[in-house]
Amino acid sequence: MTELTISEVSQQYHLAPSTLRYYERLGLIPGVQQRGNHRVYNEANLEKLNSIVCFKNSGMSMSELQTLLSYQETGADLDKILAVLEAHEVSVAQQLAKLERYHRHITQKVAFYSAIKQAEETGAPRPDWADYKPGNER
Repeated sequence: MTELTISEVSQQYHLAPSTLRYYERLGLIPGVQQRGNHRVYNEANLEKLNSIVCFKNSGMSMSELQTLLSYQETGADLDKILAVLEAHEVSVAQQLAKLERYHRHITQKVAFYSAIKQAEETGAPRPDWADYKPGNER
């Protein structure tokens, strides 16, 4: 069974120890054991933390996270939990669509500036951005 100290978890998840203790105080990571003066995180704690990191990094609020994670601890209202998850799924889909648009624009800029560099190296005429801007995928 995997057991990690708070320092190890902090490094692995790129979270400050104070953040981990905060999550514990909120009840998001219940049952963290103490060994002497040290916290020890087991596999169940780490699974919970994986969920927390996933949802936090995808924009879920602490309040929504508490609602979501409350079911396993309290048997909370499944309709509330589903509403939180469904709203978050829509939000993440919107974020992804926006990131895809940004990615396309960046890719076009890379192609444009690569073509400028090649033109300068070969003495060819410089390309025109109109040939690379969105809508003119090559």
